[in-house]
Amino acid sequence: MRALGTLIIAALACAGTAANASVASDFFPICAKPPASAARTLTVDPSGRGAYPNIPAALKAAKPGDFVDLMTGDYGDVRIDGRNSGFVTIEAAPGQTPQFTKLLIGEGGGASHWRLKGLSVSGFSTGMWGNGIAHPGLVFMTNSDNIIFEENNIYSQNGQMSWKSEADMAAAKMTVSGGIGVDQSSCISIVKNHLSNLFNGIMVGGDQTGDRGKYFVVDGNTIDNIAGDGIDHSASHIRILHNQITNSHDICENKCIHTDGIQGWNWHNKPGLLNTDVVIDSNEIILQTKPGLVLTAGDFHGITIFDGIWDGMQISNNLIVTGTWHGISTNRVNNLSIVNNTVVGTNPARGTWIAYNPNKNDPPDTVYHIVIRNNVAPAIANDKRGATQAGLAVDHNLVLKSASDFADNFVKFDPEHFAYDLHPTKRSDARGEGSAEGAPAVDIDGRPRQGKIDVGAYAYQGN
Repeated sequence: MRALGTLIIAALACAGTAANASVASDFFPICAKPPASAARTLTVDPSGRGAYPNIPAALKAAKPGDFVDLMTGDYGDVRIDGRNSGFVTIEAAPGQTPQFTKLLIGEGGGASHWRLKGLSVSGFSTGMWGNGIAHPGLVFMTNSDNIIFEENNIYSQNGQMSWKSEADMAAAKMTVSGGIGVDQSSCISIVKNHLSNLFNGIMVGGDQTGDRGKYFVVDGNTIDNIAGDGIDHSASHIRILHNQITNSHDICENKCIHTDGIQGWNWHNKPGLLNTDVVIDSNEIILQTKPGLVLTAGDFHGITIFDGIWDGMQISNNLIVTGTWHGISTNRVNNLSIVNNTVVGTNPARGTWIAYNPNKNDPPDTVYHIVIRNNVAPAIANDKRGATQAGLAVDHNLVLKSASDFADNFVKFDPEHFAYDLHPTKRSDARGEGSAEGAPAVDIDGRPRQGKIDVGAYAYQGN
């Protein structure tokens, strides 16, 4: 059988942590590296006290390597276009809080080599279509390449929001916005942003023609209080790393969609697409982290692939705490490694699982290369086709059926108070029971796995 573990280790060798997130050039040589320092700094001040009164004036003067610093102010809807030969950085000036209502990149003919940092984008959207709710993104990129979007704040409303059901909402009423959408682009880095009070958090993809829909890094983002999916991807050559996705709301009474932490899609349902080289590592996905969550989602899945065709995927070191069936569920993925994840179910009536199923249209003797190893989960569940699939290896997993089993094996498992620490205890059955074959070099905390391999996302770190 083909060993997939070496691919995981190589792919994550230069991965950052949430405090030091990676960008696309760290993984993909085709992507450009950002500048370490500014060639010049151009200051924009809407009050008229700066060198430039607005962003267009500053961008007209900016050259590759320049930083455009924004003073505090409401900049409204902003469009950024133009293909630079090197990065131009648009950022909040030190101690300043520039505010946008919408940010559109590349819609006027394309954009290249822009870095946006320290900005806030907020506002509600209006209307809905069909049986679902239209939630356009506050940030949208298209026809673009070499864009770095980092340390920004994206939200419909800042702070505590009063969530309400929108199942019967009239089309003209205000509704929660989407977060970041990226379409038909390449070499895109979305890192260390904070997204909250949104429908979908981050959506990236493309049709795989040329470089469109390729070379993405989504690293170190915090996505909290969402009513759709945390991260949707329809792309090849993508790294989804160190993101925290928490607190899922059901605002349409299960009439529009189910919600997922991280979900892979077939881009616009286009036939014939093949998504390749996908790494999903060291993400934390938790249904609920605080009491009194309004309209808590019943169907909040962890990491899922339900449609499309995929080849070359690594799902490792992820923590998933959910109240429904699909902890990690993958369909029609070849050359797949699901290794060292911790999947927890909080609702005994919906047994949470890790599952793999082949393409139902493939001949029965089709050989897939699948490894499901070193995971903690309430169940490893495949249908009859999946359980007997040629090339499937399922081993060294720790299956824990009950809440008391999780409480006995990990530092804290307290669903009643939404408190979870899934590091193994000294006496945990997860300690030293894993296989070194294909195991990630580090755990979800970024600490090296040494000696005997522990099962799950976390390595034992002592008392």
